[in-house]
Formats: sequence, C-alpha cells, structure tokens
Amino acid sequence: MIQPLVSIIIPIYKVEPYLRRCLDSIVKQTYTNLEIILVDDGSPDGCPQICDEYAGKDSRIKVIHKKNGGQAEARNQGIDICKGDYISFVDSDDWVEPTYVDRLLKIAQNADADIAICELKRVYSYENEKITQKNCLQNYTPNEAVRRLFFKREVSFIGPVCKIYKRHLFNSIRFPIGKFHEDEFFTYKVFDNANKIVYTSEILYYYYQRSDSTMGSPHPYDLLEAEEEQFDFILKHDMADVQASQARLICWQILYIFSSSPNKQLSARLRYYTKFLKMQDNPFVHYFMLKLFCCIPGLYSISRRFSPFLIRK
Repeated sequence: MIQPLVSIIIPIYKVEPYLRRCLDSIVKQTYTNLEIILVDDGSPDGCPQICDEYAGKDSRIKVIHKKNGGQAEARNQGIDICKGDYISFVDSDDWVEPTYVDRLLKIAQNADADIAICELKRVYSYENEKITQKNCLQNYTPNEAVRRLFFKREVSFIGPVCKIYKRHLFNSIRFPIGKFHEDEFFTYKVFDNANKIVYTSEILYYYYQRSDSTMGSPHPYDLLEAEEEQFDFILKHDMADVQASQARLICWQILYIFSSSPNKQLSARLRYYTKFLKMQDNPFVHYFMLKLFCCIPGLYSISRRFSPFLIRK
C-alpha cells in the first residue's frame, strides 16, 4: 500500500532553547514518509544553525532561510514549496507524540475527512507527562465544525496546529501576512473549505506556554478585525444561533479597545452600531451594552476595573 507523503511545516523564530525538543519529536515519528519543512524566519539566535544541522542528518528535512516576515508569511512559504498529499503545522516551541502523524492520518483516511484534529494539552513544564486518556471520535460537517469553533473557542479548534489537512484545501487559502492572531483569520475558512472534519480526544500535541511568545502580547486591533470578518461570515451563512455569542465577543473587544484608546471612538461607534443592527437575534443585554458604549464609553472603562472577567478570552 502506497503511503501518502505528509508535509510538516515548522515556522522558526527565536526559539533556540526549545527547537531541538520540537525537531526530535518530528524526526522520531512512527510514520516515516514525511517532508519536514523548517522555515527559518530570520531568527537572530542559533536556530538557523540548528536547522542546518538537522537537515544534514535527515534527508527528509528541507530548510528555508528567509528575512523575518512573521509566522504567517513563514507558514505560507512552507505551503508554497511543499509536495505532500497532506499538510500539518507544528509550532517550533511545541512538541508532539511519536504517533502524532500516524494517528491523525489514519483517522482522516478512515473517516474520509479532509481535516483530522487531535486534542492538545497546554504545558508549562518542559517535561513529558504521562496521560491516561480515552479516545472519543466525532465527525463534523464544515458547518458543524465552524459552529463548534465559534461557540466553544477551544484552542484545539482555533489554531492551525494539532491537525492534518489534505493539500487541496490550500489551493485558495493562505495565512494573512502582517497580522497577529492570524489563526482567527484562518481556521474557520479552511473548515468551510473542507468536505468533512474528524476530531479525536486523544492528546497528541503539547502546546508549550511561555511568556515571551507572540501570543503573550496583546494585539487587540488585529483580533477585532478577525472577529469582524467572522461576524460577516456568520451573517453570510445565516448562522443565526451563533450571532449572539459573536456579537458579545465583538462588543467586549471594542469596549476594551476604545475605553483605553479614545482617539477612534466616534467612527468605531457608528460602524459597529450599524453592523449590530444587521443581526437577526439581538438580545437585550448585547444591545444595552453596545448602546451604553455608544453613549457613555467612559462608564465601561470604570466598570472594567472592578469586573475584569467581563472580557471573554
């Protein structure tokens, strides 16, 4: 039986203390028909040398050295040159189980799915943990997967990692260059482009939490733009049941931004008030909070000091 080629794309920037752990977990996969693409995004530390070192020891590894342009651009360059029938993304400070590719590929093939998703575990220590787990498989249509993404906002669904994708899904989709929170711009679109998505509760991916990562820094305007695009998608696809939760998310985000940065309040009030009027389902609490913001944004700034839990992560 011919084994499909799986391309694993790893964007790399300033992760020298973590990179070997990540690469070791990839080269030791039980599934061996791999193309491993390391995209050195102009890293100023020892990462370029580590990439070349591993490429010298494993013929499956290809290295791209490029000028720094951000994680999205690095992933896109990996997509542009990859030859695999399937694609998987791994972040360079994370690591995976030895069976990561093997399990996701089998699950995708058995379900005849374009995307297979595994569960991930947030880890704060750089040591492997022994995990006892039960495997639960769930199949989703694109519409169902997008709804779970928007309703639950689970990390395993939001990000591009901990997944395997059929290559054809990227014929017309790329990551947005120059944006933080690029996952928020990307994942629901690739779900919508698939014919079927399958999820396993098996933990096969370890999501390392470090304070100096790009996700550790807030970029509220990019996040707001992504949430806007999601809201337009929801309206276009008549997802009335998702509108309320997405509206609340946007509401808290714009209140957060403009309570602390008042320069653009007026245009933002008008633009978002118009957008919210398009909603088929506009619960009173969301309407009230938006109205409150439009009339007296300073009130929210005060209340936020006493109610930090209002901002939904």
